Amino acid sequence: MTTIPFLDLNAENIEQAFFEAYSHVGFAYLINHGIASELRESLFDVSEQFHALPEDVKRKVEVDYTHRGYIPMAASTDVNSDFAKVTKPNQSSSFMMMREDAVASPDIYLSGPNKWPELVGFRETLERYNNEMCVLGARMMRIALRSLGASEATMEMFMPATTWLRLLHYPPAPAQRPDDLYGSAPHTDFGALTFLATDDVGGLQVLAADGSWIDVPPRADAFVVNVGDMLHRMSGGVLRSTPHRVINETGRERYSCPFFFDPHVSACIEPLVGEKTTFPPLNFGTFLRGELEASYEAHKPDTI
Repeated sequence: MTTIPFLDLNAENIEQAFFEAYSHVGFAYLINHGIASELRESLFDVSEQFHALPEDVKRKVEVDYTHRGYIPMAASTDVNSDFAKVTKPNQSSSFMMMREDAVASPDIYLSGPNKWPELVGFRETLERYNNEMCVLGARMMRIALRSLGASEATMEMFMPATTWLRLLHYPPAPAQRPDDLYGSAPHTDFGALTFLATDDVGGLQVLAADGSWIDVPPRADAFVVNVGDMLHRMSGGVLRSTPHRVINETGRERYSCPFFFDPHVSACIEPLVGEKTTFPPLNFGTFLRGELEASYEAHKPDTI
C-alpha cells in the first residue's frame, strides 16, 4: 500500500530522503520547515476573509492576462488534463499573486503588479508569507538538485524564480456528486516544486502506481510538497510528477494555500542527468504561455 512519506528538513540525509520520496511517490509531508504556524494561521485568516467578501467586491480584482487576481467559483476548467475527461469547471474559487512588479514589461512574460483588494492586512500577510516561502523554495530546490548530482550553478535558472501563491476555497461537493465533478480535476503541476498548506479538511488524493487514488490527510504544521513537470524533466524522468485531484466530500468548506516555486521564464529545461534525449529542450516561458493562455481563455472576465 502506498503511503505518503515524511521529510525532515533538518535531517542529515535530506538529499537521500528527498530522492527516495520523489522517485517513488512524488509527494511528501515536509516537517521542520521553519515557517511559523502563526504566519500560516494568519494566511488562512485573510484567505477566509477575502473569500467571504461580496462577489462584486472580489470581481474588482478579477484575474487578467498577467494571471494575478481573483478567479470566481466554477470559472476554471482544467482543459489540459491528461488524466480525466474534464467537461465541468473546478468547484473552487481562488486568488492569485506573483512577484510584485511596478509595471508589466513586454520583454518579460508574466511581469506586472499584483491586484490587491481593499482588505486590512491582506497584502501585508501575503507578501510576508510569500517572501518566507521564496527562501524555503530555494532551499528545497538546492536539495533537489544535489539529490540529482547537479551543480550549484544550476540554481541560476531559478534566479529569480517564477513564484505563485494561490488562496483556494472549495465548497462541499453536492450529495449526489457526478463522477466528473471535482474540486480540482486530476492533473500534474507544470512547474518544479509545490508547497501546499491546507486546513484540517481533507480532499486531496494522489494517484498511486497501481492506479488507485489514495488520500493525503492534513497534517498540522506540515507542508504537502510535490514535484512538478519541469523538475520531472530536469531529472530525466526519475523524480515523479504525480497526478492528483481534490474531491471535497466532507460536508465542510475547504481552504488551501499552494505556493509554486518554478524556474525563471527564460530558463531552458532539459535533463540534468542521464540520457539528454529523454526530453527535448523546452523554454519554460514558451511552455507557460501555451498552458496559461488556454486556461485564461476558459475563465477570462468577459466570458464568465
